Amino acid sequence: MKCQNCGYSLPPQSKFCPECGAPMESSESSSAKAHVTRQAGKPTGRRDLLIITGILLVVTAGYFAFKQPVSVPSGPKAEIQSHSDMPMGDIADAMKVLENLPTDYSSLVTLGNEFMDERNYPVAAECYKRALALQGDSPDVRVDYGACLHGMGLPHRAIEEFRRVTDINPSHAIANFNLGIVYYDLNETDSARVYWQKYLAIEPDGQAAQAARDLLKEIGG
Repeated sequence: MKCQNCGYSLPPQSKFCPECGAPMESSESSSAKAHVTRQAGKPTGRRDLLIITGILLVVTAGYFAFKQPVSVPSGPKAEIQSHSDMPMGDIADAMKVLENLPTDYSSLVTLGNEFMDERNYPVAAECYKRALALQGDSPDVRVDYGACLHGMGLPHRAIEEFRRVTDINPSHAIANFNLGIVYYDLNETDSARVYWQKYLAIEPDGQAAQAARDLLKEIGG
C-alpha cells in the first residue's frame, strides 16, 4: 500500500503516513464525513467547535470535534505555513518546520489549527502540545490535541487527553462525545454508550445530539 499524498510505501494497517503525516482513510470513511456549522454567538478569537459527522464504521477515525479555522496572520507564522507544503520525508525540512514554530501560545494554537485543517496531525499535535505546555488550562485546545493523537493512530493517548478534560470539567460535551467515538473505534461499545449518554445528558439538543442517538441505536443502547 502506498500513500496517496506522497507515494511512500506504507506498512500494513497504517493509519497515517510516517513520511508526510497524511492520514490513511478508507474511501467509506472519507466520503462519509461532513461538517456541522459552528455554534452561533461564540467569540471569534478561538475556533468554535465543529463536529465531523458521518456514518461510522468500526475502523473509522471520524466523528471528532474540531473548531472553525481562523485566518493565519502574516510574519513568522506565514513563513512556517509555507514549510507545511514541503515533503516531510526530508529530515532537514522537517526539522526546519519544528525549529521555526512560534513560541507564543496564541500563534501555536493558530498554526495547530491550520495544520489540523490540512490533516497534518503530527505537526498539529506538536503545536498543540507546545501551546498546552505554556497554558495548559484550555480544554478546547486539549480536545483538539486528543483529536490529532487519534488521527495519528494513538487512541489510548487520545483517551488520556480527553479524560484530562472531563476530570476537570465533567460537563465538557465534546470531550464526552469524542471519548465515545474512540471507544467505539476500539470495539468497546459499553464504554462508548456511557459517554454518548453523558453527552446527551449535557447537550440533549446539541450539535452532535442526533449523531449520538443514531450511534446509540446502532449499538443497541
